[in-house]
Amino acid sequence: MALQFQGFSATAQLVSGPITNNPGIVYSGYTTDVDLTVPGAKPDRFYLVVAPSLEANLGIVNTYCPSNDIVRIRLGNFSVGNIDPGSQTFYVLGM
Repeated sequence: MALQFQGFSATAQLVSGPITNNPGIVYSGYTTDVDLTVPGAKPDRFYLVVAPSLEANLGIVNTYCPSNDIVRIRLGNFSVGNIDPGSQTFYVLGM
């Protein structure tokens, strides 16, 4: 898949997936960090994480690689109640 952003272009590829993870409770109006094990991930690369069955009012608000083989996502809860999303499937694209 080719991506273009105002003069920048890169080719993205599926790095890992499906990855199953239970992120735990995300409290109303807060965020929580979730670490995904992604073999070969490196901090100097860009990652996009897709969660096709993520509950309503939850969003992936940040994605980055803090260390080799880990991709961290930050889930935000935009509702007035706590959300416990249960087990989720994530797909990681990298470039």
